[in-house]
Amino acid sequence: MIRMLDHTADVGFEVGGGSLEELFDEARRALLMIYFERPPESGSDRRRVELSAPDLEALLVRWLNELVHLVQDEGFVPVRAQIALPELPEERALDAKLTGAPLDLESYGWQGEVKSATFHGLCVRREAGGWRAQVILDV
Repeated sequence: MIRMLDHTADVGFEVGGGSLEELFDEARRALLMIYFERPPESGSDRRRVELSAPDLEALLVRWLNELVHLVQDEGFVPVRAQIALPELPEERALDAKLTGAPLDLESYGWQGEVKSATFHGLCVRREAGGWRAQVILDV
């Protein structure tokens, strides 16, 4: 579940998933919807991302900012992700295997750069039936 949010100067979205892994993958998909009119659906390039943070909110921001870096700085568009979120004793961790495509601004309908995911309005919460998050991106 992805729902775009109206925000005065930035762009936001709300995502939901039955598990934390699904929630983080929906956030990836929402980010691609902000970047592109027609996000790519397949690719053969592979990357691995390993992150940690003190809590889920910080981990989600780190995840999205890593994806921003991959798209804008490395030209790698993550079209699929296998995500594991092991809970460590003193922090949260993410281990993701990404499959992606090379950045092609014209073919995908580039809609503009994202500066970063922010903590403004950030919320990650458990609800009946799964998880929900709200994210605001600085564009």
